[in-house]
Amino acid sequence: MENTPWDADRYKELNIYFREKIQHLLSTDPHLQKQVSAGKSVQLEELVESMTLNDQLLWEEFLQLDQQKMHQDLQNHLEGKGDPLHDQSGFYRHAKNDQEDDENHLW
Repeated sequence: MENTPWDADRYKELNIYFREKIQHLLSTDPHLQKQVSAGKSVQLEELVESMTLNDQLLWEEFLQLDQQKMHQDLQNHLEGKGDPLHDQSGFYRHAKNDQEDDENHLW
């Protein structure tokens, strides 16, 4: 897939979509549920493989946007702009007491 131009709204839309999609898969897929209940870790690759082909294509788009976001955040950090990097929470995770709804937080 070719480079996707940066689109903050699309990034946020896909971020929320996949957060919900992955939670849904973990709670409804019998194979994944069995792994979790047995105390085994579930690899991200397994989750993506259990998605529809359309969702897998959307996942590729999201990964490209996520890589652009990471590059942008690192560049801003090096230039002293934007949100500072926090050891435990990255660039754009917010504390639970933030006024924003938890649902709108990015991964």
